[in-house]
Amino acid sequence: MLIAKAIAATVLVGSFGAFTSPPSGADAAYETQTKLEAKRVACMTEKGFDYVATPMPKHTWQPGEWERLQGDLKALRTYRAKYGFGVWAENAFPKDEVVNPTRPDNPNNKTMMSLSADGLKKWRAADDACFSEAAKEVLGKTVTSQDDYWNQLEAALKKELSVLDKDKQLAQLGKQFAKCLGVSETRPSALNGLGRRTYWQQVTEVAKKTWKDPLPKVPKGKTLVLKPKLKPEEAKPYLDKEIKAALKDLECGKEFYPAYSPKAQEINSRITLEFGREGTGREGTV
Repeated sequence: MLIAKAIAATVLVGSFGAFTSPPSGADAAYETQTKLEAKRVACMTEKGFDYVATPMPKHTWQPGEWERLQGDLKALRTYRAKYGFGVWAENAFPKDEVVNPTRPDNPNNKTMMSLSADGLKKWRAADDACFSEAAKEVLGKTVTSQDDYWNQLEAALKKELSVLDKDKQLAQLGKQFAKCLGVSETRPSALNGLGRRTYWQQVTEVAKKTWKDPLPKVPKGKTLVLKPKLKPEEAKPYLDKEIKAALKDLECGKEFYPAYSPKAQEINSRITLEFGREGTGREGTV
């Protein structure tokens, strides 16, 4: 998915029943990222470029977030009753950390903005080369660029999640879920997050109507997502409809989500950690 402007990751809030605590992958992922960034700094310095290490911040689990990722219906219902699928809520609740979490600025932005077009091109080329070297040494992975790295991570997730489509129980639940929703798609991996993807398409179409800049070029296989500049009161009618759809989706998937989500989240955590990151359900269910 190609995202224009800033689109926040979804986090949950609330208080729910007990599940096993979230996996402790943060320390291992942060240590890996720290090593990777140190290699990038050394490489860029050697090439004569300035680069400030930017290891990813540790994920702070919100109350109810882990339960949602495990398919807990109470956690999902509480979230959806206020935020729907978490799409229009970004406009409706601009100051809500749940849907618009604060993110640190990239410390290299100042350097990049100070360069000429040609200088920026050379800086980015050097950065990609250094990232590739670091990925090989720290992660043991061969990547040609940062985009290639993310593409490989996405492909690995898609491949592993597709295995769940062959699970007989999940396949049957997927058919029941799809029939209730009135959609033709029955693959569990595609049904999971279907509502969220649908509403991002709607948001993008609304944004296009007032988008003044040239639309970003979309690489093959990617989906363009735009975020419109709407005031909370302008976004509220869209959110109200999204909430109704999200609650219907949950009612239709009340047997599907508890069965599918724990298995999908285990895959997400395992694959993202393999790539040196902490899996927190980027494409998880809301």
